[in-house]
This record gives sequence, C-alpha cells and structure tokens, in this order.
Amino acid sequence: MEIAAGGNVFIRPNRLDGVGDKTVGHTHNFDHVTVVFTGAIHVVARLPNGNVIERDFHAPAHCLIRADVEHEIKALEPNTVYWCVYAHRTPQGDVVQHETGWTDAYV
Repeated sequence: MEIAAGGNVFIRPNRLDGVGDKTVGHTHNFDHVTVVFTGAIHVVARLPNGNVIERDFHAPAHCLIRADVEHEIKALEPNTVYWCVYAHRTPQGDVVQHETGWTDAYV
C-alpha cells in the first residue's frame, strides 16, 4: 500500500521475504531515498554513463537513489523491509507540499 504522508512525503513500502528475493531493475524520474528498516539489501545501480555501483545496506540504514539511475534491490537477509520515499512533484519537477495526482512523480 502506497502512502501519501503529511507534508510533501510519498512512501512506497516494500518487503522481500527471502534471501535473494529482489525488486527488478528500474528507474525513476526523480531522486528518492530508500530506508532499510529490517534486514539488509544489496543495491546494484547502473548510472546513465554505464558505470555500475554496488553497495550493501544493513538496517537501520538509508541510501539516495538518483533520478534516471537503473537500480535493482536484493535481500541479503530474510524479512527485509525497506521503504522508498519521494517528494510530491509537479510535471515540471517542482517539489510541492501536497499530492498533485501526477503519478509519474513516483514512477
């Protein structure tokens, strides 16, 4: 369940039950923060220039995922819970304090 929290915050909760479970590679239109609450994740980030960065994050932790960076997230521990946190935005990319209904802000 996605959550439009107070202020300009949008939250997408994620759970990976088993070691090796993953969220397949994808990109977003804007930067967002990934917060690891339980377990641990391995992030593979493919930059637009082709460089690849791989890092592990063990709860409690967070990382910044830049816009247009393809990223895959894999569980390193069972019952891994992480949330992706976005700012509400307009189609022009401006951060706003309320949900605009423009869902591409979170894609």
